[in-house]
Amino acid sequence: MLKTFVDTVAWIALVNTRDSLHEKAKEVFTDLRRQNYHFTTSEFVLLEFANALSAPDFRGKASNFIEGLQKTSDVEIVSASSDLFALGFELYKNRPDKEWSVVDCTSFIVMEEMNISEAFTEDHHFEQAGFIKFL
Repeated sequence: MLKTFVDTVAWIALVNTRDSLHEKAKEVFTDLRRQNYHFTTSEFVLLEFANALSAPDFRGKASNFIEGLQKTSDVEIVSASSDLFALGFELYKNRPDKEWSVVDCTSFIVMEEMNISEAFTEDHHFEQAGFIKFL
């Protein structure tokens, strides 16, 4: 099964029609679906997504989008556990040479644990961590 990890950047670009990556994200997402990719994301990513789209103009759309993801069979949402936070935070502390966020670090942990090498994102930090990015 083909899998990709979906980062905050991609979710925001798909939902926010004003985002400069919106059209490209729609094309990539459609192409990945056509290739029968399974999507993985995390509650940490969805938290970051909801925070970024918390303005009244976007809040309802963001809420509906997350609820839709929770019901979609081709999207797996990894829980935001204390263990995952601890592992991500450890990576964050151990890489002072990088500007990786804690959310990025938890994403890298999930990707490594689930053997996912590709990320649906524009964030170059994923490439720095050794992953392939789409977007």
